Amino acid sequence: MSRAQDLARLAGELQARIEALPDHVDPSWLTPPGPAGSAAGASAAVPPEIRGAVSQGWFLRLCDTLPPLDLLEDSGARLALMDRSSLLARLCALALMGRPGVLRCCVQRNARLALQQSLGPAFAVLRARDGGPAVPPEVAGWPPIAWSWVGYRELARAGTWPDRGLRRMVRLALPASRADAPRPRMVPRASTAARDRLRALETLFAGDSPC
Repeated sequence: MSRAQDLARLAGELQARIEALPDHVDPSWLTPPGPAGSAAGASAAVPPEIRGAVSQGWFLRLCDTLPPLDLLEDSGARLALMDRSSLLARLCALALMGRPGVLRCCVQRNARLALQQSLGPAFAVLRARDGGPAVPPEVAGWPPIAWSWVGYRELARAGTWPDRGLRRMVRLALPASRADAPRPRMVPRASTAARDRLRALETLFAGDSPC
């Protein structure tokens, strides 16, 4: 496939992702802020023939302008184009990849099952990794969304999404409020750089095609 064809494919994926944007955001963003409600909250009632236009308007309001096509080739952009569950799983996996001691200390059944469900095939690979210091029980018991927050913040600090629109697409997959996000001082130090982990991320999900 030529680069022009690849860019055309990515442009199509971006268009489809924008048209379905309300389906791939955290439900907290869809809560009407007042009596008038919101365009996102009402999106389910919008006729299918105009829902794409409504979603595009919502994208422009919350995410600003469309990203340049060449940025879509970057691995960070590919994350932004994923459906919400696949995106959150990869943010969670990226955070845990740099902290191999977490899953070894995760002995609480509910926490372990939640991570298994979220990470799918990546869970066993991550748990088998050696090294990393032990973490406090409260950290080992964090839910998947907490680690997704950690992964997002690491990638944002690393400049993974220089385009605001792509960064906002990823941010919308997380809760609107940061109140339940882990406090930075509680997050164990990562053993490797976030961008290095991002490059290795897809090997954890081999055979798990996002939809």
